[in-house]
Amino acid sequence: MEYENNKVALVSIIMPTYNQAEYIKAAIDSVFAQSYPIFELIVIDNYSTDATSDVVHSYHDPRIKYLKFDNKGVIAAARNHGVKNADGSVLAFLDSDDIWLPEMLSAQIKLLSDNIALVSSSFEPIGNTTICRHHLNYIKENDVKAFHYKDIINANPIMTSSVVLYKADFDHSGGFDESSSFRFIEDWELWLRLALNKKVLINGAKLLQYRISSKTDRDERDVKKRTLLIMKKHFELNYINGSMYKILQGNCNVDIGKAHLDMNDQSGVKYYLKGIWATRSIHNKARAIVGLALFFTPLFLRKKLLQLFYKLNNFNIATEINNIKKE
Repeated sequence: MEYENNKVALVSIIMPTYNQAEYIKAAIDSVFAQSYPIFELIVIDNYSTDATSDVVHSYHDPRIKYLKFDNKGVIAAARNHGVKNADGSVLAFLDSDDIWLPEMLSAQIKLLSDNIALVSSSFEPIGNTTICRHHLNYIKENDVKAFHYKDIINANPIMTSSVVLYKADFDHSGGFDESSSFRFIEDWELWLRLALNKKVLINGAKLLQYRISSKTDRDERDVKKRTLLIMKKHFELNYINGSMYKILQGNCNVDIGKAHLDMNDQSGVKYYLKGIWATRSIHNKARAIVGLALFFTPLFLRKKLLQLFYKLNNFNIATEINNIKKE
């Protein structure tokens, strides 16, 4: 096997956990089933109150580092702490309820090079597939596709539990943003920073089994609103110009509106229409005016008409972004 200039690199696998006794054994077993031979597994436990610690210690394997760390509910802090204790030149991330296929590390590391920010892969979902449909549709199974910053600024196609990257690149980036404002989206914000100067590769091979059930206890309305904070941060850091910032804000508001309407929350209408109005397309602005008119329909009709309206209107953010030239 040839890796990293014909040398076999030590891979540090970062696994944050909290009360995952039910699933963590399967995750650890999948690490030890890897065809790639050289790794260490760093488990960062947020003081679990179940049998998580007992499961980890049952392995009696020197390749496992078990760290107790109070992350104060911020998983970014746990991952950063794990990296600080890593000895490998390559990092990989695996959540304690996910499962790697045996060729995960081997396949991903072969794609990693100095001009690649990170390598991610496709996955097989465990649970409700509707929550991650946009991930599943990003790339064909036998393809490897390169993405740049503007390709992933609108949506996150990268599964954290499939990411492999050089530790030097992670350190240079400053790691995960530990602000509570970026909770649930701190990984996407880091991938964007890494993609500023290097390509991101996504391997279409399904090398990960991603468990959805334990990750759905969050309000998607809140998550969508947090994406506005990413756009604001990157605008203030001059990663995106004013025109792109306006378009991305509009798209965020569309997504926020849809998330509200999906939960029968009619306050989402104002976000949705505000988002469409922010686009450059005259056609979209006309749609917004039509949507606004729906506010004046009788209450018993309004809900169904609004839901039909947003389902029939696809906001093509990619076209808007591609049309923007640097100011």
